[in-house]
Amino acid sequence: MILRIAWRNIWRSRNRSLVIIGSIGLGLWAALFLTAFYNGLVEQRIRSAVDTEIAHIQLHHPQFRADYDLQYRLPQGPQTLEEIARMPDVRTATGRVVLQGMASSASGSTGVEIQGVMPGREKTVSRLYTFVKDGNYLRDSGIHEIMVGRRLLKKLKLEVGSKMVLTFNDAEGNISSGAFRVSGAYETVNAPYDESKVFIHIREARELSGLGADLNEIALILRNENRLDTLAHALANRWPETSVQTWEEIDPEMQLLVASFNSMMLVYMSIIMLALAFGIVNTMMMSVLERTRELGMLLSLGMNRLRVFAMITLETLFLVLAGCPAGILASVITIMITRKTGISLAKFSEVYSSFGYSDRVFPSLTMKQFFMMMALVVVTALVSAIFPSRRALSLKPAEAIRK
Repeated sequence: MILRIAWRNIWRSRNRSLVIIGSIGLGLWAALFLTAFYNGLVEQRIRSAVDTEIAHIQLHHPQFRADYDLQYRLPQGPQTLEEIARMPDVRTATGRVVLQGMASSASGSTGVEIQGVMPGREKTVSRLYTFVKDGNYLRDSGIHEIMVGRRLLKKLKLEVGSKMVLTFNDAEGNISSGAFRVSGAYETVNAPYDESKVFIHIREARELSGLGADLNEIALILRNENRLDTLAHALANRWPETSVQTWEEIDPEMQLLVASFNSMMLVYMSIIMLALAFGIVNTMMMSVLERTRELGMLLSLGMNRLRVFAMITLETLFLVLAGCPAGILASVITIMITRKTGISLAKFSEVYSSFGYSDRVFPSLTMKQFFMMMALVVVTALVSAIFPSRRALSLKPAEAIRK
């Protein structure tokens, strides 16, 4: 009986109920789509960092990343690389020689990180080759070729085919330099990365640095990302004197990004739920005030206060549940469409690229987030029902009948 009465009561003022139902649907759509949008931002940034900049796991000498001194090389680097590449959980691996130095042209100079790479193996670990816009990717047979970011070329006033001089300290601490011809210009979604990284063949990096056949970095990609921590632990046990770091440890910015995302979403969700709560409370308070005499009559006839409370709570819950399907349907359709087409942020590409974000976002939503959002909406409805219910329970039957 209480269920039937509660359902009929919300349609006694049809227009008001439809307005609040529409508001709930709109609020739920906004909450779900906003969550999916920021999910897309975070996923895109992490994917870019792993696939292009870092890889899943990197191995170094424990002191190498402190100052990039060439004396801190990997013991038996080539043998270690081959052993890692044969591990079942490893999809592919490559070795690098990483140097800190200066890139110079007739127009100026700037500090850069020089990466000596194995072109063939590097293409299986990093997707950087897909971002080459002018010229060509490094060739195994190439001599004194260098691949440079477009932004760095512009900064040094160079172009593909121009010469660039690299200067750095070799393994003995002496100044070493070499002239290279720009074979290709790349452009990723990360502007700082493009301005600070240059790539040469590992053969020439070894010759100029005096490292011989040694490596100071090994990067690898996993077959299954869920095995990341397990494999990192296994590698650390196998080579206890080597620093084994996952992409999260190498780039703490990613952890900060996820943490800030969660905090930001908490703030946004609180604002949306608070707005919904105010709308629900306002609607139900008006309903209670309009039915003061009716509620007084029910209390006089013997309806206990628990049933009155249940009736008001059910009315609130029905309003929310009536608005949820429209919000869910709208959000699912919107997310599915934008997941395929993406959301273009081309107008803000310069701003987003300075933080390493793409100018196209593909929203996504997990089932955990969906159910969490639904739980928040239900909790908001139940909390919102407390105020009008308390107002109804505070009525005195004799006084309410006379109103």
